[in-house]
Amino acid sequence: MAENRTEGAKALRKLIQFIGENKTKLGKPGQTEINLKDDLSERERADLYKTYLLYCLTGEVTRIPFGAQITTKKDDSEYLLLNQLGGILGLTVKEIVEVHRSLAEQAFRQQAEVILADGQLTKARIEQLNELQKQVGLPPEYAQKVIKNITTTKMAAALETAINRGRLNMKQIRELKEASIDFNSMISEKLRENLHKKTVDEIFSSGTGEFDEEEVYEKIPIDLNINAEKAKGVVHELARGRLSNSLIQAVALLRQRNQQGVVSTLNDLLACDKAVPSEPLTWEVPEELADLYTIYMKNNPAPEKLCRLQYLLGISDSTATALGETKDSVFSVGAEEEKFVF
Repeated sequence: MAENRTEGAKALRKLIQFIGENKTKLGKPGQTEINLKDDLSERERADLYKTYLLYCLTGEVTRIPFGAQITTKKDDSEYLLLNQLGGILGLTVKEIVEVHRSLAEQAFRQQAEVILADGQLTKARIEQLNELQKQVGLPPEYAQKVIKNITTTKMAAALETAINRGRLNMKQIRELKEASIDFNSMISEKLRENLHKKTVDEIFSSGTGEFDEEEVYEKIPIDLNINAEKAKGVVHELARGRLSNSLIQAVALLRQRNQQGVVSTLNDLLACDKAVPSEPLTWEVPEELADLYTIYMKNNPAPEKLCRLQYLLGISDSTATALGETKDSVFSVGAEEEKFVF
């Protein structure tokens, strides 16, 4: 690539010198200057000028034995030829300035990519980038645009990885937005919808029994910029699926004598029920439903939660009263039996 650029630049130099020596012969009657404005497109003329500008900036590349190469810097005379080339190509001052800016931006971007390899913009790196911006002659506003583009791209990749690995939650997303980071433009809608589903699933498995309708149905969809009605449908689907599974899991934990697990799982059941109110659940062993109710009751829950669980487990008022008067743990008899097993 460098060798091709050098050969192209040499050809341009010969063209400039040839036109300079023969402009009186080459010019048309009444023509005061020679240019190729009408013979080449604007893009072609800009590319030719850029080729010679790169040659002036980087020098001439020469191959030496064993596959190595050396670069010889050019002197100021080359810039005089560059100025003449601009006239020959019929480029305006504005077009020439744009070529220089484009090249400076390219050089700045290449080095800025290295400096910002991890996407982190520290004070030391800002100073380093400011110095680089001055060295390549890039206007500050263009340098800031390049920096923002690099950091945004790298941050987007980091955010996507964090979401896929389950390391990003709504609290962190809100902190990013408060820091003026446009999270929604960095992450695809599909990935934001997946994050919403994961967030709701975590609410239904938190073991707290809490379900904030405003948070789930309004705030989270707004923060993730997803369709609220579609998001609500996802919530209902998850709630229905987890509700019956929560009862099965609670009974399994009951049989394992995991009292805290029973309470947490029944709380999950209540959270799902709050999202999608359920009819009373059925179970083939009514005594186990009574045991679930007793364990939950003895954990001092909020009255409204206990009342709702009583309804969902199909516990009558008289049975609930009787269970409330029971002082022994539902595990106590089994524990005594195990004590004397040899």
